[in-house]
Amino acid sequence: MNTLTDSFLQSLIAQLEDENTIGVTLTGSYARGEGGRYSDVDIHHYIRKIPAKVTETYFLRYINDYLVSITLITLEAENVCLRDPQKAIWAVPGLRHEHILLDKDGSIAALIESASKTTWEQLQTDADDYASWNLSGCAEEIHKILAGLEQRDESKTLYALWGLTRGLADTLLVQRGILIPTENAYIDLAQAAAGWTSDWTHQFRLAIGLDPLPSQKSAFIGYGVAGLRLFCETARLLQNILLPEDAAVVNRTVGIIAEAGY
Repeated sequence: MNTLTDSFLQSLIAQLEDENTIGVTLTGSYARGEGGRYSDVDIHHYIRKIPAKVTETYFLRYINDYLVSITLITLEAENVCLRDPQKAIWAVPGLRHEHILLDKDGSIAALIESASKTTWEQLQTDADDYASWNLSGCAEEIHKILAGLEQRDESKTLYALWGLTRGLADTLLVQRGILIPTENAYIDLAQAAAGWTSDWTHQFRLAIGLDPLPSQKSAFIGYGVAGLRLFCETARLLQNILLPEDAAVVNRTVGIIAEAGY
């Protein structure tokens, strides 16, 4: 495990602080005490007003041979994340681990305190609604995969699968309220949420290339079929929280997959 010196952190503060600054925090692997040889240094720069250019809100710099990742963010934006289940699975654990380097008026400490008091029970209804809506939205990717398989179009199939697998994993993680302390754990947490030996995890591993496909199939066909089956498994797991309008779309899509022979 690597550690950062106080002089290095103070030099970062000095480079960032200006009249627009509310505070600065250390987040990511170093804040969790997990910094390693190849870890970047994640810095949140809390400001009053976000720059107009998106390229100025996030950037990377090498400083003293560390790769430093700097994100400009407002307190308002972070507070919104605590109330939005799709964002809260990332924001809550991230804020709970943030180390304050500069806090001009105590507002960052208050934000972190809010994150520490956030419970998933407060968010579950919205999480269910999001999961229902997002699963329904994945029907579009399913139709593209079906068309790609029918046309033997590798690019169409894999591009749709790319979005589908992330969308279905997000759907499950949000509905289950699985907090994600680091993106490095995302794939493991998705599998654990469904169950390591579940059919969902089996199809997920096939779809993203973690497990070998049947040798008689072209790779993109095998990935595409696994994606279709992953959607069906997700629908089965979440059937009881689907809103009526979304259930109509999801269940019809499952039916279309079956009619196509998958």
